[in-house]
Amino acid sequence: MKPDSVVNSSLSFLSGGGKMGALTRAYDWEATSLGSPENWPQPLKTSLRLLLSTGHPMLIWWGPDLIQFYNDAYSRSLGVERHPSALGQSCRECWGEIWSVIGSQINQVLAGEGHTWHENQLVPITRNGVREDVYWTYSYGPIDDPQSEGGVGGILVVCTETTEQVLAEQRLKTATERWRSLFDQAPGFMCILNGPEYRFEYANKNYIDMIGQQDILGKTVLEVLPEVVNQGFIALLDEVYSMGKTHKGVATPLSLNSQEPLFIDFVYQPTFDEDGQVTGILVQGYDVTKRVRATASLHEADRRKDEFLAMLAHELRNPLAPIRNVSELLTQSVHQDPQLQSIGNILDRQVTQLTHLMDDLLDISRITQNRITLKFEPLNLSKLMVLALESLDNSFELKQQEVSFLDHQEPVFIRGDLTRMVQCLSNVLNNAVKYTPVGGSISVHLTVEGANAIVTITDTGCGIQSDMLSKVFDLFVQAKGSLDRSQGGLGIGLNIVQRMVNMHGGSVTAKSEGLDKGSSFRICLPLIEAPDEDSSCLLAAKQSYVKRILLVDDNCDAADTLAELLSMQGHEVTTVYTAHAALEQIDIVDPSVVLLDIGLPDINGYEVASYIRDKNKERVLIAVTGYGQAEDIRLAKEAGFNFHFTKPVVLNDLVNVFDKTDGDLQSF
Repeated sequence: MKPDSVVNSSLSFLSGGGKMGALTRAYDWEATSLGSPENWPQPLKTSLRLLLSTGHPMLIWWGPDLIQFYNDAYSRSLGVERHPSALGQSCRECWGEIWSVIGSQINQVLAGEGHTWHENQLVPITRNGVREDVYWTYSYGPIDDPQSEGGVGGILVVCTETTEQVLAEQRLKTATERWRSLFDQAPGFMCILNGPEYRFEYANKNYIDMIGQQDILGKTVLEVLPEVVNQGFIALLDEVYSMGKTHKGVATPLSLNSQEPLFIDFVYQPTFDEDGQVTGILVQGYDVTKRVRATASLHEADRRKDEFLAMLAHELRNPLAPIRNVSELLTQSVHQDPQLQSIGNILDRQVTQLTHLMDDLLDISRITQNRITLKFEPLNLSKLMVLALESLDNSFELKQQEVSFLDHQEPVFIRGDLTRMVQCLSNVLNNAVKYTPVGGSISVHLTVEGANAIVTITDTGCGIQSDMLSKVFDLFVQAKGSLDRSQGGLGIGLNIVQRMVNMHGGSVTAKSEGLDKGSSFRICLPLIEAPDEDSSCLLAAKQSYVKRILLVDDNCDAADTLAELLSMQGHEVTTVYTAHAALEQIDIVDPSVVLLDIGLPDINGYEVASYIRDKNKERVLIAVTGYGQAEDIRLAKEAGFNFHFTKPVVLNDLVNVFDKTDGDLQSF
């Protein structure tokens, strides 16, 4: 063959073609069945001209032996095993290792049955000493030649190696299958929405099961779930897509078709492209319907429990009221009979204990639901302590216990709720009384440490085991003991103390050296500066005046015994048992004080109080009732009551407020 510079016009079809063009021109074709290129048939020349003048990988198989030609672009797909030796070689000889794949395809073309097309066809070959899985997209097209048998002189192969593309797609498919598998195994629901129309690209099984539809991929949210538009979910998707910010929903109601409403915790997470533009939204979440309904059931159970406790307290307070009144009658009218005096004291102590237990039960319920409202005011802590000690005088005397109170040299003031602080101090003292044996001692010490007032209550009682010290303030917890050490109680008194003290910004701690070594409780409360005047009138003496009283209560025993007690105090008492009777007597009696029950059978006490208040703004209206929760007190104030007492009322507490007309509602 001649060099490129001297190729004559008859061999111009072999010009150019880069390295493979040069190799083709230099090849000794006369040693093959094809003979001299000058004599090659025109279809072969035309095809070779195309092969050498294109940058696309091509090869030609020609003649009965399928002699092989290829260009530079194709040569780059061959290893050293075949390049450049494959030029001029028989196709069968060159590609024997893959003949099982390509042989039938070649025969189809040679038989005149038309071209073949193969996309991403796996054709494993040995290349550079390594057997490789190589993928091709290629076609075998016939080169027509009338002089050849069957009219097909050869095959033009146009091909592209797609190995990297196929392997990348396989890796992507594997990764996609992996994350889809993870999504399908996820405990919650997930889906991927594409574009501003929110088309479903993927949804896991939990999502499919939740919405109750299968064929959703490629469809929009509006097409699949039109009912969510009016529920605000599309608006939320629009906001997330436009703002590119995540949205979180908690226990959000979701109604799907005719199903019962669901509740879901969910996240709308925007997805972004390389330029930071939002491309879609990842939706993930959990069906929390069972949790929400369980919580609702618990709230309903709590509500019913509160209603039950309130009704229980009311029903228990009603019979306690006449019992307390009888104990007062016994102690006031039979001083000459020590035995009856003792019976009266016993009744009074037991009624006080039962009342204390009921109050604790109701308090712990209100505290756990944050329904306690404190009325803060400056308080003299010494006077609070005196009140708490006096409330337990009978208990100290009964157990012959020695009680001492070491007060601070200067008045100590705190800011707190009078009733609740006395309750806290009394609860700790009552605890000391219960767990200190007959003849034991209890000491109270009031000190100041920095910015805090410290009340330390120490007893010589049974003590606290070390493993119980950290639990002594827990609800319903009591130290275990033998029958002879059992002191009863519900295990809620100290828990109330801790919660109430915390609500006052303070703390309470317990200390004990062990069993039979006594215990000490330390209450720490923030100090305040002493007010200009001691506003705490806790110990102020009150002057009693004779009052004209209308007493209204449908519990005849409670009404009659209280009326007798008030009469013994010198007051003029008219007793009625119905609301209608009260309304009939109000103008006849013209009372200065009205003691009014709330739960009357004909008209409730709130309505009666409103009527009386409208007629006379000056009368003192006092609710004496078994209903003592915060809502009851609020309603009483709105109805026009000046004071609110829960049964069984202590007589001294009642008569001490007869002269108060400032309208402030208080709970005693």
